[in-house]
Amino acid sequence: MSYLNDALRGKRVLVTGATGFIGGRLAQRLAAEEGAIVTGLGRNLAKASFLAEAGVTLQMADLRDEAALRTAVINQDYIFHTAAWMGGGRMKEDPAEAMALNVTAVATLIRLAHEASVQRVVAVSSIAAYGRPDRLEIDEETPLDSTQMDVYGRTKAMGDIHAREVGTALGQEVVVVRPALVYGPRSAAWTVGMVKLIQSGTPVLFGDGSGHAWPVYIDNLIDGMLLTAVRPEAVGEAFNFCDTAVPWQTFMGYYGQICGRKPRRLPLWTARLLASANSLFRLGLPLNQERLKFLTRRSVYPTLKAEMRLGYRVRVSLDEGMARTAVWLRENGYVGIGD
Repeated sequence: MSYLNDALRGKRVLVTGATGFIGGRLAQRLAAEEGAIVTGLGRNLAKASFLAEAGVTLQMADLRDEAALRTAVINQDYIFHTAAWMGGGRMKEDPAEAMALNVTAVATLIRLAHEASVQRVVAVSSIAAYGRPDRLEIDEETPLDSTQMDVYGRTKAMGDIHAREVGTALGQEVVVVRPALVYGPRSAAWTVGMVKLIQSGTPVLFGDGSGHAWPVYIDNLIDGMLLTAVRPEAVGEAFNFCDTAVPWQTFMGYYGQICGRKPRRLPLWTARLLASANSLFRLGLPLNQERLKFLTRRSVYPTLKAEMRLGYRVRVSLDEGMARTAVWLRENGYVGIGD
């Protein structure tokens, strides 16, 4: 059933990063539910057979290949730009690579979209673009932090700012979405990664665990992204998407129940010592002072703007989202059937 009442049916839609988590689910829903004619760009097409089954045309492309992007945008009505440099894993902290993918490629794509008369570009940013502001409520009017130490957050902020500036300068319709912690089936970071941490006994809670996590279920995010593509009120704007703010002990508690293991906790004083030692002696630990601040602060990312301007509503609750996620984790062997 179409979430947009067929507003995109028959429209030609390009999705960058279609082999990734967000882009994959977006492309799948656009083709299977919204009736759009979808082209998905990615670098690893072998892991996207489910998209071909949904009717998505897959093309291999690199964001740094301007010629390939120019060809891809021809005759498209809408572009959803979800591809990005994420850091971590095999992608080391390479600021030049991050700049090329998270900043330069965004501007290039918007320019090419304008030249090809694409109606609208929806660019995916992140709440990481805000950095760690010392305020409890971080809405869309909060300044982005393009000088923060974190490479991902810094380049996301720069790309976010650049996207809207370039769009305004060219007269190209551009919308920016800023998702929180996107979880659900196929999420490597905030689902599979969390399960593996708990299974390995790695501490995931610090102090009393009352610092806030900001989960957004994948289909709730896709709902919001679809609305930003068709609502005229969205042009030139940015929108937060976060289901709710919950304590980390609650968020990780769901995964603990799924795994059948209690999430490991570290006293705050111990965590602070480790973070300080890590910074001082460059121990290479995943815990540093900035990350500890991220895990213990109690900020919220309200979605009032999306609710008021787009009619956005959270359709999948945290309980339901985690229940769906648990089924997927078991079906794909990440946890045992009896867990």
